Amino acid sequence: MPKILLTSLLVFISVLSFAQGWQFAAGPGAVLYKGDLLDWHLAPNAAQLEKMSPSVNFQVRYQQKNAFAYRAKFNFSSLQGDGSLNSLPVIGFSTKTFSSPLIDLSLITEYNFLDYQSNRKIKNWTPYLYGGFSGMFVSPSGSIPNPMTFFTFSIPYGIGIKYQINPAWGVQFEFGTSKVLTDVIDGMPSYLGSTDKISFSQGDQFLNTSLMFTYSIISIFCPKE
Repeated sequence: MPKILLTSLLVFISVLSFAQGWQFAAGPGAVLYKGDLLDWHLAPNAAQLEKMSPSVNFQVRYQQKNAFAYRAKFNFSSLQGDGSLNSLPVIGFSTKTFSSPLIDLSLITEYNFLDYQSNRKIKNWTPYLYGGFSGMFVSPSGSIPNPMTFFTFSIPYGIGIKYQINPAWGVQFEFGTSKVLTDVIDGMPSYLGSTDKISFSQGDQFLNTSLMFTYSIISIFCPKE
């Protein structure tokens, strides 16, 4: 019996140690496509912002050290574009519109500017940078020549800020963009652009922002003395 109790205790301690690095999150956000059928220079105007789509986000984060965290993020949203709203009208695009569902799974690394730890005596918050790699399903349709459904990749990156309200609950806000590795996410390639589903030239992109509420198992990671 003592051996069974000791084994059970060791397993329980190992589970707690493993759990201390895990955090789950969910929350709303928004996505705005930028490409041949919705283009601007420095910032979108009011009419272009109307093409913004709501999104639902889920994520699982693992953090074992103060500076770095690793997470998987699911983004469910849609993309919309209208070539007549481009800042500079382009022949062949000004009469085209499209929309597409978006299912996006990202693997992301975060770098925290401040030590992010479980400590009731300090305000546990930090701004952070993030970047990673993403796989996504899209299905553009509308007044475009060849509606299609396909899988492609993108490179997400951006900035954020997170705040731990208590050892269990927190909140995070982030803003970034995803550089898509294809020029046909809107169903139409640029002039002389590639029609490949995966291409490293003249890719489209989409901006995304999210506000998520986080839940940590026990704590972000083992607290310091």
